[in-house]
This record gives sequence, structure tokens and C-alpha cells, in this order.
Amino acid sequence: MALILSGCAANAHRANSADSVPMDDATPANAQLAAFLDGAAPGSTVTLTTSPWGDNVAVYARDRYFAASGRQCIHLELTRTTAPASLNDGRLACRVSGKGWYTQRLVTALIR
Repeated sequence: MALILSGCAANAHRANSADSVPMDDATPANAQLAAFLDGAAPGSTVTLTTSPWGDNVAVYARDRYFAASGRQCIHLELTRTTAPASLNDGRLACRVSGKGWYTQRLVTALIR
């Protein structure tokens, strides 16, 4: 019984440290995107001349929430503001404690 309880305690410690590592397959946000994410209210928009998704991308902030990991996250929608405008895509941005904002494709999005 003691071994089972000590195993649970060890797993709880690892779960609490999850915020100290970046998200799997995530891309760090550049300074301009990070500044937007710091204060973006739902419905806010910014056009980035350079972004992790290419140049001239409009970023729309949707829902802001806390993930099960405890990280603050924002659902994003992306649109390219110049041709080709085929970037309609959903992304997730989460703040990793001590490391900044990271973005990744939504798990529910189709792989292209």
C-alpha cells in the first residue's frame, strides 16, 4: 500500500512541473505575437508582418481559458492578409511559465 501511495505522490509532482516545459511540437511566439497574446481580449485582432505562420497574417483571439495543465491558453484563428489567402486555420497559444508563449495546431484540425 505504501508503494502505491508513493507512486501517486511522485506522479503528482511531475504533473505540477508540466508548466516548466514547452508544449510538444509547439513553436515559440515571436515578440510581436507574444505582446498581443499578453493582453488580447476575446475578439481582439492583430495583423503581424512576420509570424510563425508566415508574413502578413491576421490573428483573431477567441476563447481565453486555463488548460488542464494549468497553463493560460487562447484559441486563435489565422487568416493571411495577402495572396494566397489560404491560411484559414485554428491554432492554440499557451503561456509556459518562465518561457513565454508557444503556439501549435489544434488537435482537432486536419493535418495538411
